Amino acid sequence: MEIKVERLGKNVIVRLSGRLDITQSDEVESLLSKDVQSGEGDMIINLSQISYISSSGIRIFVGMVRELGRQKRKLKLCNITPPVKKVFDVVELLDLFEVYGTEEEAKDSLI
Repeated sequence: MEIKVERLGKNVIVRLSGRLDITQSDEVESLLSKDVQSGEGDMIINLSQISYISSSGIRIFVGMVRELGRQKRKLKLCNITPPVKKVFDVVELLDLFEVYGTEEEAKDSLI
């Protein structure tokens, strides 16, 4: 699992690559929660390089969207690959997130 974080003003763009399953979920959650707790703006997560996501990976995003919502911030997902989208569809949670086809579209949505 590789995690790249880029600051765009007060917003954060996170690019994940690899498999997001139970073996990586604690590390990913720990890193992302720092930005959730200390950041100010919205967070974009680019999933273009994620080949697989498990329920533990989805749980991270659900927790983040709730915490960011309490802070009046948003979690935006972009570039969701077909295998990852399939998992989101099965658990019927995709409506919980702002979803964009490309990172540029997600960036354009930032205030």
